[in-house]
Amino acid sequence: MKRIILLLFSFNVLVLSAQSLNDSLILSPLRNDPRVNENSFSFVLYSFKKQETLLSINSFKPLIPASVNKLITAVSAYYYLGDDYKFNTYTYLSGEQIDNIWEGNIYIYGTGDPLIGDDFPEKNKFFDSLVYILKSMGIDTIRGNIIADASYWGSDIVPAGYDCEDLGNYYGAGASSLIYNGNVWKIGYKLTPYYGKTAKILFTIPEFPHVIYQNKIKIANRNYGNYSNVIGRPLDKSYIFTGTIPKGNGDTMFVKASSPDPAYGFAWKIKQSLSNNGICVKGNIITTYNDTVIYDNKYLILNYESMPLDSVISFTIRNSYNVGAEALAKAISKKYGDGSYKSYETLAKKMLYKYGADTTEIKIYDGSGLSRKNLLTADALLTTLIASRNASWYDDLNNSLAIAGVNGTLKRFLKNTPLENNLRAKSGYLHYIRGFAGYFDIPDSMDTFAFVILVNDFKADTKYLTKNIEAVLLNSYNELTNIYRASRSNEDVSKISQ
Repeated sequence: MKRIILLLFSFNVLVLSAQSLNDSLILSPLRNDPRVNENSFSFVLYSFKKQETLLSINSFKPLIPASVNKLITAVSAYYYLGDDYKFNTYTYLSGEQIDNIWEGNIYIYGTGDPLIGDDFPEKNKFFDSLVYILKSMGIDTIRGNIIADASYWGSDIVPAGYDCEDLGNYYGAGASSLIYNGNVWKIGYKLTPYYGKTAKILFTIPEFPHVIYQNKIKIANRNYGNYSNVIGRPLDKSYIFTGTIPKGNGDTMFVKASSPDPAYGFAWKIKQSLSNNGICVKGNIITTYNDTVIYDNKYLILNYESMPLDSVISFTIRNSYNVGAEALAKAISKKYGDGSYKSYETLAKKMLYKYGADTTEIKIYDGSGLSRKNLLTADALLTTLIASRNASWYDDLNNSLAIAGVNGTLKRFLKNTPLENNLRAKSGYLHYIRGFAGYFDIPDSMDTFAFVILVNDFKADTKYLTKNIEAVLLNSYNELTNIYRASRSNEDVSKISQ
């Protein structure tokens, strides 16, 4: 009986301590900062060992999540698409081969693979595969056009929720059925020491001869960084480049814009790859986003499969890759709905509701979190983290999250603290907005904790807000560590008393 009483006493101390987290201390870095609105931040902390929420502040308040929204997109993709889902890119030929010449067209039909291109893990594997197949057929000339068919998702490339000011820049490129290099248009500028002069464009990758652009970018009068901006949007026929770039001595710098014609950019890369490998295309590049092409009477020569779904998600989450997130959202909507973002929102909220989240005030306008119209609650994000911890995809998701002080978007976050190489999270950033959601462990406690912190309407540079959030998370870690150590001390006392 004595042993039972002592063990119960030890257990009760741990429970009482967990329930008595000092929220005033933990949240003081935010509450004591006059630039933070008390009603514009939320914080939740959950113990998997105890299976209960230890701290909850404004957890049901809808706030703009920024890129933390990608966490919902990733889990929705695991939930709806499944481990075996692949994006496919098909290549067809029409016509006939006469000796070494193909008399006819080459067709490329995409379903939205977001990882094709130089800047991604498999780089130019698709283009190399196509070159290999055509060469193995003995073809060195194509007397026909390259037809880039992006009709699978249609011409609604960017979500309606994106701000106009984001659409011309690379991070607002959106997802099309054919995506080359993340739908990024690279503008190569020559850096010169001539302050105030218009910077010279050397080349662009891809080349879009049908797009008119106005170059208003100047060389900065001091050695500033890149303060360029791009005005335009996908499928516009004209773009404007404004702002400044730093001085230099003839070296090249890239300004990155959203692709004005993603399907054309994809076909341009095909034509370039073929040409570089001795295959001449005599015709033109033709794109279609809405017209249906009949493939029954054409020859399929290549069915290129994307990397596995977990690899697509991992790259998207760790690098906060907007186009990847939009591609995942569209894939979900296309498979189980009508392909629209409204359909994706319905499906994502259906999943959240099934997991127990209150979805009444949640609004999801995109997959990436770039839209300021998105509204999520800390409770919904926490519900997602809890559900994932018990799901088959947990290891994949956990390994996709950036690690504090180590990699991804958290490389400098919580550096040289006890949470370095411990905390894993998806971060989010927009002007005056910061958010984090993920997991961390208390060493030797056999417990993992989930957390969500969202802050909107910060009245200063968000670098100061980031420091406050680091302090909140460190306070949480220290409080939990102290509770665990106290509980261990009580256990030791109980054993001695026996």
